[in-house]
Amino acid sequence: MDTQKSQFWHKSTFVALFFGFISLALYWQSISFGYVLDDTIVLDENKFVAKGFSGIWDILSTESFTGYFGEQKNLVAGARYRPLSIVSFAVEQGIVGKKPWLSHLINILLYGICGWLIYRMGELMNLGSSMGWKKMFPLIFGILFLSHPIHTEAVANIKGRDEIMCLLFSLLTAINVLKYFDSKALKYLILSSFCFFLALMSKENAITFLLITPLILVFFRGEKLLSSLRQTWFLWIVAGLFLIIRTKVIGFFFDSGIKITDLMNDPFIGMYPLQKISTIVYCVGWYLKLLVFPHPLTHDYYPYHVPKMNPTDLMTILSLLLILALVSISFYFRKKEKVAWFNVLYFFITVSIVSNLVFPVGTFMNERFLFMPSLGFSFYCAYLSLKGLEVGSKTSKILIYSILGLAMVLYGFKTVVRVPDWKDSMTLNLAGAGVSKNSARINLFTGVSYFHLYEKEPDAVKKKEHLDIANRYIDRALIIFPAYGQALNMKAGILAEYHKMSGDLENFLDGIKKVIIVKPDLSFVNEYISYISKQEENKHKMYLFLREMGYQVLFKKMKRYDFAYQYINQAHEMRPYNLEVSKEMVEILDAYLTRPGINPQQAAEMKKKVDALRLQNTLMEPKNE
Repeated sequence: MDTQKSQFWHKSTFVALFFGFISLALYWQSISFGYVLDDTIVLDENKFVAKGFSGIWDILSTESFTGYFGEQKNLVAGARYRPLSIVSFAVEQGIVGKKPWLSHLINILLYGICGWLIYRMGELMNLGSSMGWKKMFPLIFGILFLSHPIHTEAVANIKGRDEIMCLLFSLLTAINVLKYFDSKALKYLILSSFCFFLALMSKENAITFLLITPLILVFFRGEKLLSSLRQTWFLWIVAGLFLIIRTKVIGFFFDSGIKITDLMNDPFIGMYPLQKISTIVYCVGWYLKLLVFPHPLTHDYYPYHVPKMNPTDLMTILSLLLILALVSISFYFRKKEKVAWFNVLYFFITVSIVSNLVFPVGTFMNERFLFMPSLGFSFYCAYLSLKGLEVGSKTSKILIYSILGLAMVLYGFKTVVRVPDWKDSMTLNLAGAGVSKNSARINLFTGVSYFHLYEKEPDAVKKKEHLDIANRYIDRALIIFPAYGQALNMKAGILAEYHKMSGDLENFLDGIKKVIIVKPDLSFVNEYISYISKQEENKHKMYLFLREMGYQVLFKKMKRYDFAYQYINQAHEMRPYNLEVSKEMVEILDAYLTRPGINPQQAAEMKKKVDALRLQNTLMEPKNE
């Protein structure tokens, strides 16, 4: 018995080191990288993480983004509660401080552990008739998964640790469920329950293993579905406990009830139901394509890199036919090809929770969302290949080995080539902008990156070049999404910088007018206008501009009485005894006072002002002789 344990230990250690080596070989470049994207929120500028060990309770007891924003921000319909990866960041900082290289290295090591657990899972599946087949399947299963380029976002981006930990603990859950079924040992029930809780605390995606684990018993232990559901009862208790904790922390079970109005947090705004369903179907088809042919890759699938789809669009129809073909064919041959049917079910169950069908996820799709679903693809590719090796001729075996080897090499090469894109915000944004040309978000982010270069550049010529490039990207973002608030704010900032450079007030006012018409509530715009209005050389032109915007545009055309009053009031302060502007101000205030829901105190003050203006206007009116 001791000899068997020793053999297992040595074998297990070797396999773990092997998969760790593969993970390191693929992702070693990322060790020198910094923070990008949501790393800022969950790690770099997270106040709770910065507290180290003393911040752990804050992380566990609040919504996942509270440590960054200072309060719970329900940016999408369902808030985020994924504390475990954030706790790991706090532990890191508590021990060694803020070290991005260490965070990247831990991601790589955890990814390697996932490969080893996949290997262990493959062993427990008990597939194949020959010893050679049994040994080969888990090895190829693990290698195919680790080498797949679709995982670069989850591994090379530190924030992606929630994806890695979720899969890691979900695999441990399934492994211990199988061991519990085989042995009925209580320790495996306890271990699987504990691991499932940790998986849920990593990311909500783990909830899909409530169905996946019974299906594993059905397909690989010959259990009936109802029986397997009964035998995994303890996982439902764990899921219930997690949902109670989550609801207690975020304050609601599913939906905050807050209407999301930002296209970047709900890309389906403005779509009718059939458009939404068509777009979701198209995205699932896109996911299937990426599993087989992961090129080109991008981190940005925001509007409108993914276009609005209609039921009659060719790509919608092709995606639907592909989905139906996969489901119907695998179902028809489910008795002969149970592995195919299992993996089809696995894919659609795990992808459902990130598809926008169950609840909104804030974007059309993302490559990191395929991290867990891609396991089924790797499983079936390994199974299909080695089944062919088991029964095929010498020629077919050579062909299969060649295809397998080529797939691993190409996937690995694509991964190694893709990883450097995650070096920093500039490299990532430029890579994304090259692929997601119709995404308003990536055009904005790339424009912001160039604006930061402009701010840091000492050379005047290069400085102007950076600003020009930033302006082009921001303009592109606004062509795609004209009402994009962040892009409009950036456009205003760029216009202000051009004005500071050249002193050309005319060009600035022409540009800023277009910004105000779309979004008059930008604080920066109003502050800058107020600032330049006070400069003596600008007073006349600014007076005319304020009147035009306040009365003709914001009042007459747009009916935005609040901002119309703001602008006309500035003009009135510049020339308090001008009869025309005074009359315009009275007209705007009268309209403003009819607005429903106006603050009574504010209304009383405005009424006083109107009365005073009317009296003043009467005194200023020319008298008829």
